[in-house]
Amino acid sequence: MIIDELRIVGSTQTNVVMAAELVRVCKRALKVRPPEPRKEGLGQLVLPFDPDLAWAATTYLRTPTRVLWDVYRSKAVRLEALYDDLMTDIAGDARKLWRDGDGISVEARRVEEFAAGERQIVGTVKNALLDGAHRRGLQLHVDPERPAMRWVARLDDNNELVVSIDLGGGSLSQRGWRRDAGAAPLREHLAAVLLMLCRYDSRNDVLVDPMCGAGTIPIEAIHAARVTPRDVPTLTALGMGRAAEPLFPDADPIAIGCDLDLESLAAARDNARAAGVKVTWQRGDVATLKPEAIAEIVREHGREPGGGLIISNPPYGERLNEHDLEDIYQALGTTLRRFGRGAAAGSWRAGFLVGSPMFEEVMFHAIGRPRIKKPLANANLRAYFYLWDL
Repeated sequence: MIIDELRIVGSTQTNVVMAAELVRVCKRALKVRPPEPRKEGLGQLVLPFDPDLAWAATTYLRTPTRVLWDVYRSKAVRLEALYDDLMTDIAGDARKLWRDGDGISVEARRVEEFAAGERQIVGTVKNALLDGAHRRGLQLHVDPERPAMRWVARLDDNNELVVSIDLGGGSLSQRGWRRDAGAAPLREHLAAVLLMLCRYDSRNDVLVDPMCGAGTIPIEAIHAARVTPRDVPTLTALGMGRAAEPLFPDADPIAIGCDLDLESLAAARDNARAAGVKVTWQRGDVATLKPEAIAEIVREHGREPGGGLIISNPPYGERLNEHDLEDIYQALGTTLRRFGRGAAAGSWRAGFLVGSPMFEEVMFHAIGRPRIKKPLANANLRAYFYLWDL
């Protein structure tokens, strides 16, 4: 069956965040509000395919991991029938989904329930694409390293196989600037999700990451504030490419990253340089961070001190014993109390993604109950997002 849908894929529990970002991007980039998406599961949005919408989503969205163009669907449960279905669809499809001479690659995801192995599915879809294009007078070839077009085959919630073009050409979480990931890197798209959940506003919020590691959150905050575009060769190959500029080029965020470890700070500086952004890096212990020090940095940037957002992805305990982990959480709680002492510190919020149940207990004694507690997986680790008004 020939289908025509745009699918935006993210981590579990991110549907609402992705939908909100899509509205913001489309209103700015396209001057229109997008149609209401259909939510599938807890981490996918589906909309009618539109080239302008596909361009905006693939170029500007920062919270998803992939943007796909769903083009074929098959109810086949055997490889032979799958091949026949795809050949029929391709032969009757007038859309220009490839160019003569293009290289392609195919991957399979979530196909465990299909009555064949992953490699067999990949081979069948690949052969159908090559043979179908040949019947239409076009020559494609397999290029797994540098394909002009990446294709994805996956089972949907109805156990039907959907074949899609990966418009982003791979994981959108990999921004291309990370030179050193550090010991426990936060994926870039999750940093963007955290910023959205915290309602980060670069016009009013100074951003402080007191345990910045390799700098993912501060770097992402600057790009998110400007809504920096990405270069997407797949869109160009499909005839949907166009020039793109930051949606908010005049945004001038103040982002501060702090860490006690010199190697982490050096990695953060290298990553920021590769990302083309300017972050203020400070060596310091989370236990000794004070509002006065942040206020001085803000003045150096020519702004009057006020409030802001403290945001971080603290250790979960995989490489620390329980006693050391509790010490870190207690030190963080003490610091947060300093930022919540009234007008002298300004109005501050604090948001965290943490996978240790100890964190909430320690913070409850330090700063009370969070205003928001939301499950949010970090890779394969169960974690929660917390937000406090200090």
